[in-house]
Amino acid sequence: MKKLTYTKFKLSLVTVGPVHIGSGKTYNQKEYIFEDGYYYFPDLTILYKKLLSNQTKRLAFEKFLSSTKKERLTSFLNNIKFADRDLGGYKIKATGYESSKNFGQLNDISQFIRNGLNEVYIPGSSLKGALRTILVNEHFKTNNVNWGDADDIFNELRVSDSEPISTERLILARKWDYSIKKEVANELPILREAIKPLTIINFEITTTSERAKTLVLNLTKYANQFYNRYKTKFLEEFPNKYQQENIWYPLYLGSGSGLWTKVDYYHVKIDEIKRRTPRRMKMKRNGALKLTKSKPIKYALTTKDGREEKVLIKNKEHLYEMGKCGFKIKEV
Repeated sequence: MKKLTYTKFKLSLVTVGPVHIGSGKTYNQKEYIFEDGYYYFPDLTILYKKLLSNQTKRLAFEKFLSSTKKERLTSFLNNIKFADRDLGGYKIKATGYESSKNFGQLNDISQFIRNGLNEVYIPGSSLKGALRTILVNEHFKTNNVNWGDADDIFNELRVSDSEPISTERLILARKWDYSIKKEVANELPILREAIKPLTIINFEITTTSERAKTLVLNLTKYANQFYNRYKTKFLEEFPNKYQQENIWYPLYLGSGSGLWTKVDYYHVKIDEIKRRTPRRMKMKRNGALKLTKSKPIKYALTTKDGREEKVLIKNKEHLYEMGKCGFKIKEV
């Protein structure tokens, strides 16, 4: 039996761009309200219970939910003169970047993952997956690493879930793809709840062996190496104005960050991927740069010459790299 040697680390993550980790649930236009500058996602069970006392309104609500007609919940409630908004759920403040065409008139929205208390959080498994990608490429240099058996080194590296994240730190992030061929960023009909840029989230990492501890002590070096690989292989094809500067050590997390932030570079068969992709979705060159819009944010950076004020993005279109983060780590 292996001797366990426990070492604890604190990993602090900062979102450099918006980050989305999906719950698997998608809201449609019948499940949220847009009013007073907020997107409100009520608990429809509470709404239904409040309509039970009025048979006409209850039947109208049942018909509304079962109908294939594209009617929005906001319009329905206004039509039946139901003004009560004490319906549980939560609100996300509109930023104006949710859509360039129909502000407030959105379609499906992918929900951020939540815990059993319906609180937003980042699962440790999601962060561990991002760290595993870095280690597979820069330490092991192969994806053929023991997994799920007695010699599973990743079982010796345990990552906690994050603490709950306030819904005030959420925005609605639309998908934008920058195409090399067209040399333009295109707005796509995909919306996600995402954590705002410049949100700091803490995790605890526990290693149970000396070899796992060594991996963690070298994570920052490997993260820089992986980012340089990603930049050379993919990112440098795109205009510099869309390439955000790193804060701390670079890491990409969650949905929508793109193939090249998650892949095993030594064994990915890009030609095979292209061959199996439907023609209308064929990848051009190495694919599109995955972006999203959010408010420009200033931050202060401490250097040897003092404090320097910087902005997270360099473009006037307010486009961020989806899923870009930074991290720092220390033994505790």
